Amino acid sequence: MNNKHSQIAILSIDASDGDAKLQEKYLKDIGFKFDFQHATTLRAGLNLMAREAFDLVLLDINLPDSSGFKTISSYMEHSSQIPVIIVTATNNEIIINQSVKTGVQDFLLKGQFDGKVLCRAARFSMHRFMVQNKLEETARAFEAHKKRFLEAQKMAQFGTWEMDVVSNEMTWSEEVFRIFSFQLGSFVPTLSEYLKYVPLEDKSDVGSFFEDAGKDGNLHNIEHRIVVNGTIVRYVTVQAMVKIEEAGQRVMLVGSIQDITERKTSERLLLEKAITSQTTRIQEEVLADLGFQIRTPLSSIVNLMFLLGNSETSTQQDLLITDLKTSVNDLSISVNNLLNFSLMVTDNVRDEAEDILLLEFLKGAENVVKIKADSASMTVKFVPDKKLPEKITADPRKITQIIYNLIEHALRQGEEGDSITVSVLCTPVQTDRLELKFCIHNSHKRFNVSELKEMLNAESIIREAFGGDEKEMASKKRLMGMAISTKLINSLKGSLEIQNLEEKGSEIIVKIPVRPSKQVLFKAGLAPVSPMKILLVEDHFLNQLATKKVLMSWSDFVTVEIAENGQIGYEAVRNNDFDLVLMDIQMPVMNGMDSTKKSESLAKCPSLRSRPTPPSRRKKSASKSA
Repeated sequence: MNNKHSQIAILSIDASDGDAKLQEKYLKDIGFKFDFQHATTLRAGLNLMAREAFDLVLLDINLPDSSGFKTISSYMEHSSQIPVIIVTATNNEIIINQSVKTGVQDFLLKGQFDGKVLCRAARFSMHRFMVQNKLEETARAFEAHKKRFLEAQKMAQFGTWEMDVVSNEMTWSEEVFRIFSFQLGSFVPTLSEYLKYVPLEDKSDVGSFFEDAGKDGNLHNIEHRIVVNGTIVRYVTVQAMVKIEEAGQRVMLVGSIQDITERKTSERLLLEKAITSQTTRIQEEVLADLGFQIRTPLSSIVNLMFLLGNSETSTQQDLLITDLKTSVNDLSISVNNLLNFSLMVTDNVRDEAEDILLLEFLKGAENVVKIKADSASMTVKFVPDKKLPEKITADPRKITQIIYNLIEHALRQGEEGDSITVSVLCTPVQTDRLELKFCIHNSHKRFNVSELKEMLNAESIIREAFGGDEKEMASKKRLMGMAISTKLINSLKGSLEIQNLEEKGSEIIVKIPVRPSKQVLFKAGLAPVSPMKILLVEDHFLNQLATKKVLMSWSDFVTVEIAENGQIGYEAVRNNDFDLVLMDIQMPVMNGMDSTKKSESLAKCPSLRSRPTPPSRRKKSASKSA
């Protein structure tokens, strides 16, 4: 409403000045408060409406620039936001009906109304127009909310449904049709139709769900599967509750359904990941235990061979003992290869660095490969640099396996009379870092360098080791040791190069970073000359026996006490003074690490550390060094 002087602004669009003045007079006579303006053509009226605000328009349909229904349609096209009353002398029922359909509020025939009729028509028209506008706004808001609701349902894959409990006829929302991959309204759904798409394994539970939900007023829910398009399995969650309509004459089951396939898939993937992680952890634990169970008796055998070598034997027995040592070393390498291959599959190759007496280590490695070279009528010679440090800190088992596998491959490709030379150098790289370098020269002139380079792709060899025909498998298994060496070199952050020296053969260069040893070891040949008390904490019976004998053979002044687990070891340290404690790691009751921490807190002994024996307690050993 125009608020100017709280009066209603009325525009009369009429070709007759007399008719317009008569309309104005009627309104005045009845006491209607208004501002009245007049236009004689449709164009003039529309222009005036564009400049000023009006609350009501009185429109004649026969004007100089427009006539009939065209006048009404033109007006509605430009000014449908203002209520209009048709005031005309044309009494045409068709035009009247069409006018009402377009939104005209009332239709008055000239000469057949007075001021009271005109005033009532004006008031009713404005009120009806206002109500219609509010209804239209409400309808538009409802449609907007409905659209947003449907969009939210679509995004959440959430639909609604209802079912007549008596007839089992259902009504589905648009999203329910979409969940089942049907076109909206393509069929009239029923409960039996719904159950058609439920797998046989779930059908009984789903049927019971609908039956139970229809018996009480409680909210029921269920998760089950549906099969869409004949093959695709989806997971849905359904809720249902009874609703009574039409004064108890109609019982409805209303509810919702949501597609939860993505959530179920994510849950399954998380579960599979958890299972895989747990399986990997168990596998690693089993492999670690396997390594312990295999390596422990091997260690005992080595110690027993040492004792046998220190006893009085004949020349023939010495040769047999030497061959036995070589065989055990060879077996140890093969076992380590097997275990490390299993560990490499799980990407769990651990660094087990320890102090190494380098020259003795190289001599042992040379003895291991020498027996194989002799059987192939070839020679292997280690040439250590004169400036090699006495000790380094590195992983001796991995380095031994690397060198052993590389030389073994060279022996396989070589011929009778060929020679292999292993030059060993060790140069400083940083203050706390050395580079151990092995140059393995093979004199074989037809050495297959290209095949050897295949070992650089260790992952593919390991992954495909047991695939292909028999010939391919044999070739891959020959390269398996090479692939393991490459993996071990990478785990040690080392490098490998292969050079073809043409007529001079070929050369493999392995560089491995190591650390200088910071520990002070007992030198070979020196032994205590005064009493030395040692505690051996070890749970394995053979290791107890062999290690104790080795230690007792070191010097007559050495005494050894044995503790069967870490707890007993800790109690022994707490109640006695020992010069040295040898602590196993894996033991029952209390492991070696926990026992060491508790024992070191007592500050009574160098647990897990070697300390030099005072000069007054040393003498040269007459027996062979351990």
